[in-house]
Amino acid sequence: MMDENILDDTSKVLDSSVVIGKHEATFVFKNKSSDELSESIYELLVKKGYKLESGKKVNAVYGKGNKVARALLGAFVKRFAFSVKITNVDGSTSFVFSKDGKGYMGGAIGVAQVNKEYNRIISALEYYHTKTKNG
Repeated sequence: MMDENILDDTSKVLDSSVVIGKHEATFVFKNKSSDELSESIYELLVKKGYKLESGKKVNAVYGKGNKVARALLGAFVKRFAFSVKITNVDGSTSFVFSKDGKGYMGGAIGVAQVNKEYNRIISALEYYHTKTKNG
């Protein structure tokens, strides 16, 4: 599968340790272990109302809302799901945050809801990344 961020003209590279695309964002942390980072991300997402739906903290899907109600009632019911993948690469910890669903079941309104939520979480993650020393 080709990385959509490569072809996405709206991707922004904040520095060599952050790449934010339309459907996926990658953060590189130089001073965090995968365990420390996964615990911090878990706490951040739980505070925002998300639950760990599948996997372990280093490779997980976090969700908020009801899948069935979203399928039946569309945009009237909010449903968000995001994937988290944390790996160690060359002495750094790489964190990939991506949309697990794009909101199509909610039509145009559902897609807008998912995009708004994605951007809200990315803003929180950018803040977290910049407040940790050296990314």
